[in-house]
Order: sequence, then structure tokens, then C-alpha cells
Amino acid sequence: MKVKVQANFMLFGVVKREGDWYIAHCPPLDVASQGRTLAEAKANLIEASELFITSCLERGTLEQAMKELGFVPSKAKPRNVPNAFPIAIPIPFSFEKADPCRV
Repeated sequence: MKVKVQANFMLFGVVKREGDWYIAHCPPLDVASQGRTLAEAKANLIEASELFITSCLERGTLEQAMKELGFVPSKAKPRNVPNAFPIAIPIPFSFEKADPCRV
């Protein structure tokens, strides 16, 4: 039996319309994207956020980036932001343990 552990970032994004475009922004990462439709803007923001996190992990700069974005260790509940939508960013690494319970 194998046990797999994987982590996710749980973030949020907001969208506003500017002319013919939807502008999507992830305030926690300060990442933005756009799309011609609401769905496209959200999908583009999710992809941009995933690429940001992946790039930081590959370069070994995630901790530095989080500090520069103003993150500090906290157990506080996230605040409510009007018109926010959830973004789950899978972390592109995992661990497996072949025999989790040795008897």
C-alpha cells in the first residue's frame, strides 16, 4: 500500500470588467491576467498563479517571494473580499511511502 501526500495553496482571485476584457487578479500573489470572457480570465489567472508558484519552487525562491509579498506565519482566518473566488494551486511535488504501517 502506498500513501501519497500532496500540498495545495488555497488562494483567491477577483475579477473586474474593463471594456471588452475581464481583468483577473490574485491579490495574495499580486498576479494578474485577463480574458475576453469571465471564465477565460479566471482560467488564465489560475494558470498564471500556478506558473508563479512552480517557478518559485524550481528556483528555490518561494520563501523569499512570500516574504516580499508580505506573508508571515499566521493562524488567522482569511478575510472576506467582495466578489472573490477560490483558487486551489497544487504544489508540483509529492511524497510517497511504500509501507506506511509497519507491523
